[in-house]
Amino acid sequence: MAERNLENITVTMTKEEKKALKQAALDNDCSVSELIRRWLEEYRAKEADKRG
Repeated sequence: MAERNLENITVTMTKEEKKALKQAALDNDCSVSELIRRWLEEYRAKEADKRG
């Protein structure tokens, strides 16, 4: 894997939200970090489509 310049973040959420996020990652066979990266990619693409 190529080296990345990674940053740590803190996210505040309920225990239920944390559990759901971890389950979503398991369901997608990835880490929570990868799930968030995928969401961010999709969000950026959707925003770019909105702008034209």
